[in-house]
Amino acid sequence: MLEEGATFFNSYVALKIASILTELLDRPPRREKLLAYNSFEDAVDLFRTRKRILILTGAGVSVSCGIPDFRSRDGIYARLHVDYPDLPDPTAMFDIRYFIHNPAPFYDFASEIFPGQFEPSISHKFIRQLEVNNQLLRNYTQNIDTLERQAKIERVVECHGSFSKATCLNCSTKFDIDVIKDDVMAKRVAHCPRCAVGVIKPDIVFFGEDLGSDFHIQMAADKDEVDLLVVIGSSLKVRPVSLIPFSVDRNVPQILINREPLSSYRADIELLGNCDEIIEDICIALGGDFADMLERHRTCFGFLLRSISYSRNSAKTTLAILQISPNRAIFPGAELYYDLEAGAICQPMSHRYVIIVRYNSHKVNECIFLQFGVRELLAKPR
Repeated sequence: MLEEGATFFNSYVALKIASILTELLDRPPRREKLLAYNSFEDAVDLFRTRKRILILTGAGVSVSCGIPDFRSRDGIYARLHVDYPDLPDPTAMFDIRYFIHNPAPFYDFASEIFPGQFEPSISHKFIRQLEVNNQLLRNYTQNIDTLERQAKIERVVECHGSFSKATCLNCSTKFDIDVIKDDVMAKRVAHCPRCAVGVIKPDIVFFGEDLGSDFHIQMAADKDEVDLLVVIGSSLKVRPVSLIPFSVDRNVPQILINREPLSSYRADIELLGNCDEIIEDICIALGGDFADMLERHRTCFGFLLRSISYSRNSAKTTLAILQISPNRAIFPGAELYYDLEAGAICQPMSHRYVIIVRYNSHKVNECIFLQFGVRELLAKPR
């Protein structure tokens, strides 16, 4: 058994290295920024006027719902590294080869992200409002939490599958997810009630599995229709979904709404901070149906919003934006810090590539940075 485990580990590591090398050698060409779009106001105007908006969403849109993201300092992978030291690496939890070899760690963890425990965020509802207004071309989501369905978004592509269905790996019988709910909540491996021997796997796309034809067919059609592309809460680390921004016409404006800049992706407008708080500001600026939707959300979930540490006053009607470069603005929750010695706004080096942006003021008001939640204000990360 020990020898079998060692053989699997060596094989897994070899495949992982090959995958990393392939991505390094096959990077998409760097996207050229469109000079006409830069500010928060430009972003609001684009949301107001564009009619075929393609939105790519990642884990960042669900963080406020209580679902942790994957790659942040306190995200799922960081926790898996500590809680499951026997994993070859944290991503193995969602690797099909490892799941077939040992499904127990996945079932031990799956209850934390299992649907039915969470409510859609304001980001989900913003996308739904765009759809109601006939402005949404498509929502491509990398998430498996089914919150898009709960938010009643219809024009959605679940790129990595979802927890809505499950399949026996032995006899291929399909099941509704309720069949494995008790097993998931009890942290035990679910076995097929039909063949009795097969392990049931939720219909989420694991590393090492193909996305299927639906994604590729839909994207082939949408890439020529889109007039605005927006990335919300994604690190753009997982292919082929990460290639979507590079697949559309170069003249289509692109907006990034995320906690941090991305070294591999250059958007025309970067709005950095907690996704929900940025979306709230956009709704306030747009007014009309979006402001009404925001008010309904706050009325229904105000008690939850007040329990989130980074939430601001729910009665806020004015905007507070710190523009740190012509096309980059920061909001509360941005993964940045201000280095007094260098006179620059930086990303923490302990877990991110370093990107330094000079602030155009000779004297920085520290209170402003504290208000916006910029971390490690007075010192470099150690």
